[in-house]
Amino acid sequence: MEEQVKELNAIRQTDPDPMLTLGTWLGRRQAFGMIANRCTAADAECLKAMRDTGEYKKMGLTWEDFCEQRAGLSRRHADRLIKHLEEFGANYFRLSELMEISHETYRLIAGAVSEDGIEHGGEKIPMTRVNRKRVMAAVEAMRGKEKVKTVPSGEALLKRLETLLGDAGSLGPRERLVLIGMLDAGARRLSKVGE
Repeated sequence: MEEQVKELNAIRQTDPDPMLTLGTWLGRRQAFGMIANRCTAADAECLKAMRDTGEYKKMGLTWEDFCEQRAGLSRRHADRLIKHLEEFGANYFRLSELMEISHETYRLIAGAVSEDGIEHGGEKIPMTRVNRKRVMAAVEAMRGKEKVKTVPSGEALLKRLETLLGDAGSLGPRERLVLIGMLDAGARRLSKVGE
């Protein structure tokens, strides 16, 4: 911070115009922001490569120990970043740098998101800080349209069921029995729908 203050004072001495000084600092911040947009995805890609190759084992460390001691983050956070990269790709990170977005919302709009930007209303909006408000409005509009669709596709329902069954392993015995009862009741309701 001290170096930044010295640099700011040096800029002020060479050009006393406060608006120019402000513009210089704003430009720097925007440049750092553009770099940071790529860093989270790049960070996830690096973590994935380290985990997948297993090279960390040569250090005599578990993945958890490697994350905490060498990578400087928890194993849980590293695994979450990798999971997001694998499921959503780098564009998820680019969009999440512009706005807070849930996984459910991203799943709804993922087809409209590309390296070039977000497609909405026949136009492609680049995912940049300058377009942040437009991107947010487009996401909200797309999410609103999805909410209008009250009947999810069979594929979406199947994914939900797979997620539910995958999570069932973490339930206690009592909760498993409740889930089994619910699934049984659901199966009876489905057979009526088929009739």
